[in-house]
Amino acid sequence: MQDVVGIVNNIRSKALSHRQFKAVVDEMDAQYGDVLYHQEVRWLSRGKVLRRFFELREEIRVFQATKENNIQVPSDKHWIADLAFLVDITELLNILNLQLQGRDQIITQLYDHVRAFKQKLQLLSRHLLTGNLAHFPSLREVGLMEEDTPKYCNILSDLVVEFDHRFEDFRGNEAAFELFAQPFAVNVDAVSEELQMELLELQSDSDLCCRFRELSLQDFYKSVPAHRYGKIRKHAQVMFSLFGSTYVCEQAFSLMNLNKSKLRNALSDSHLHDILTLSAGA
Repeated sequence: MQDVVGIVNNIRSKALSHRQFKAVVDEMDAQYGDVLYHQEVRWLSRGKVLRRFFELREEIRVFQATKENNIQVPSDKHWIADLAFLVDITELLNILNLQLQGRDQIITQLYDHVRAFKQKLQLLSRHLLTGNLAHFPSLREVGLMEEDTPKYCNILSDLVVEFDHRFEDFRGNEAAFELFAQPFAVNVDAVSEELQMELLELQSDSDLCCRFRELSLQDFYKSVPAHRYGKIRKHAQVMFSLFGSTYVCEQAFSLMNLNKSKLRNALSDSHLHDILTLSAGA
């Protein structure tokens, strides 16, 4: 990644060099007309920068070779394979990142995305060991060298370990998540004793079982009678209130920047609070 960022910055930091590169790319009828800057504060830009660099790697190599002071694109086959592997894995991470964003997502849905991603990593590792590159389009394009396989498998294994460590607290709450998301399928013996009696009543309620199949989780728990299933409803309220993503905070800061511009410098904190409330609800 450092090599890619260095080469991209070398091309784009000088106006003349940048114009010359765009002319070369245009002459070579490349798929894209320019490289992209990488911004550390925007993690999602990493995948786009890598993908664009990978697609234009031959054009970049030709252009960088025309000047002595330019940073040259490494021609080593292992470096190219590492780049392709990084492109594929980063794009997979970007998909997960996007899945964890958005409004009205509850904690169990977010955790499902994380668990699915871990299973994808394990699948990729098994495929690599057998030389199957079905889910590595970039690496398949440049070719996998057998001696690189252990290194890539170790990277994937380290990612799985890191995700296990990062989401360790969630694993301790899997039983609570299952009770919340699948109340009619969860094993009664797996839940806390104070909820078991109400859960047995709930699982025997054919009317609520039918509603569970037809309604969203939010609407279903609204329809659960509080006088009969007070503890179950309280458990659901806890699950709904869990803070699963920083997306809401980031969205609030974006709304604040849009509303509190230089042209509105007389805006009071009270007025800004009201505007943010209206913007968030829109």
